[in-house]
Amino acid sequence: GGGPTDGPPENGVFSPQAAAAALPKDMPYKIEVVDEGSEPRARLAPKIDPKSEQKLNITLGLRMGGPQGMPNLDLGVSLKAEKPADKPKEGAGAAAPAASAAPTKVIAKVTSATLASMSIGGPPKELGDALAKLKGSALHYDLSPANVVSNHKIELAKGADPGLQPLLAALGEAITLVTPPLPDKPVGAGAYWMVTDRAVASGAQLPVLRYRVFKVEKVEGDVISLSVDTRQYAEGADLKLPGPNGEVTLTIDRLESSGKGTLAWSPSSFAPGTADASQRLQALLVPPGAGGQPGAQRSVAQVELTAKFAAPAAP
Repeated sequence: GGGPTDGPPENGVFSPQAAAAALPKDMPYKIEVVDEGSEPRARLAPKIDPKSEQKLNITLGLRMGGPQGMPNLDLGVSLKAEKPADKPKEGAGAAAPAASAAPTKVIAKVTSATLASMSIGGPPKELGDALAKLKGSALHYDLSPANVVSNHKIELAKGADPGLQPLLAALGEAITLVTPPLPDKPVGAGAYWMVTDRAVASGAQLPVLRYRVFKVEKVEGDVISLSVDTRQYAEGADLKLPGPNGEVTLTIDRLESSGKGTLAWSPSSFAPGTADASQRLQALLVPPGAGGQPGAQRSVAQVELTAKFAAPAAP
């Protein structure tokens, strides 16, 4: 019926109306502070030197369908601000406030890609060779003054296998997952806030309404240790996927998706310097035309994304 719903849907699938009520379509995200935490409190905001470079070693896992799937990957990633095409003249005072509200355009470049875990007998050489060609691929995205990631674009290196595109999408999802959108009020240790936004779940190409609760675990100088808990819900029961003869529409019967992570964020870095996060998604899908028949064959889509961020080991 009408009226507000009490909390998220039991089967993990919002009706389009309920999803629009939870987060109106024209709102990219919302941040709700649940607890401001203890004194001393400070307003958190990124202060990135546009000339700086952040190097990370990111171990990425993307498993689809079950425990098998890709071995974990070790990616060397370099994050920098893209240079603006034409810089406004210095001292154009009027442009200053607008500039501060503009997002930082970030480019995350893959500087190396290797297999992390050696399976028994070693991975097929072809896979190692294909991964090596990912070098030079990049992810472009915007980072807003509230530390919100948006507008992902994937740039595959020349000669890289297009089949590896999902790995770059997963890298983008991992960076987004552990980059904390920041509230516009001062917070201290113990503070927590909820971020609601829309995302596309890696590997499943499934549009979701995502809820992330970030909690300030401790504050050490300008390094803030946070934990994050994620829940994702389908936005509407229709899942449109490309089929051999055009698009097919499956029905999402149930969706369970949750994740958790820890991260250390500091205002001067593009992304957390250390992070450890995982996210699972399991969807029960009914094939087209089967409708709500109780005996209809359901298929299960399973995706697990894991990511660890660390500073590169000293050479």
